[in-house]
Amino acid sequence: MSETISTLFCINAGYTQHAAVCIVSLLENNKEYYFDIAVVTTEPLGSAEDSLQRTVAAYPNARVRVVQLKAATGHLPVRADHYTFDTYSRLWVAEFFPEPIDKVLYLDSDMVVIGPISELWQTDLGDHVLAAVTIPGSNRCPIFGIPEQFGYFQSGVLLINLTKWRSDNIFDQLVDWIASNTAKIVDADQDALNACLYDKRLSLPYFWNVIVPFYFDYHPLGISDLERAAVQRDARIIHYNGPSKPWHYLSHHPRRADYWKYLALTEWRDYRPDDKTLINWSKKYLTRWLPEEARARLKRVLSIRG
Repeated sequence: MSETISTLFCINAGYTQHAAVCIVSLLENNKEYYFDIAVVTTEPLGSAEDSLQRTVAAYPNARVRVVQLKAATGHLPVRADHYTFDTYSRLWVAEFFPEPIDKVLYLDSDMVVIGPISELWQTDLGDHVLAAVTIPGSNRCPIFGIPEQFGYFQSGVLLINLTKWRSDNIFDQLVDWIASNTAKIVDADQDALNACLYDKRLSLPYFWNVIVPFYFDYHPLGISDLERAAVQRDARIIHYNGPSKPWHYLSHHPRRADYWKYLALTEWRDYRPDDKTLINWSKKYLTRWLPEEARARLKRVLSIRG
C-alpha cells in the first residue's frame, strides 16, 4: 500500500447507504492506496453509522471517521426540495483534516467509482485551489459573471489544494459571496465555488465525473456524438446527479447496475426500493409490450391511481 488519500463525504442520515456504496466502490478499485475518510454530517447518523463502520471495517486499506459539524449554518440559504445544510459542510474542509494534509479528494455520495483514481490523485494542482470537471453546454456562466472560456464546473468531484484553501482564506470568500448573492443561487455552494474560483480551477477530463446528461438528452452538451460515446466508454466515476437515482425502482440509468453491484458489498445489501410497487412494476414492464396508444393510455391511468 502506498500513500494515504484524504477523502471527504458530506451527507445526512438518509444518504449514509449511498455514501457507503461510493466508498466501497472507491476501495474495491484502489487497493494500492490507504484512505482516510471523513464523513461529515450536521446531525447524528444514528444506527446507520454502525452499519457504515461495519461496511468499511471489511477493508484493510481504509478507516472512516464520522464528524458532526457544529458550525452555525443557519445563515446559509437552503431549498428543502433541492438541498440541505449538509450541502455546505464541505466549505469547512480545512477543519476536517490536520494542518500537514495538503490535498483532499471530495466526492458526492450519489456516485460510484468504477476504476483506479491514481491519475486523478496525482494531478499537479500547482497554484490552483481545486480541480473539477466542466459541465459541457452549461448556461450558468453569464449568471455569475464568469467568462465563457472558463466554463461552469460540476462540484461532485473536487480535488482540493488544502494549502491554498487555507492560505487564500477561501472559506471566507465563499461565505461572503453567498451572503451577497443569495437571490442568484440555484445549486447552493456549487454556484459559489464557480463564482469565486472559476479562474483558480484546473479543468479535469469529463470521465472523472460522468453526469446524467452524458446518458440522456437533458440539455445539449455541445460535444460530438463520438466524444460523448468516448466519455461513456472511459468513465472512471459515474455520477447519478438529478432526481432519478439508481436506487429508485423506476430508474432507467444505463449504469444503475454499478450501484447495485457495490451495494451488495455493504451492510445494506438487502435493501429494497421503497417505490417497488405493483403499479410501478406495471409501468416498468407491462407497458413496453403494448402499442404506443395503449401504452400512453395505461400510463395516464396509472399516474392518476398512483
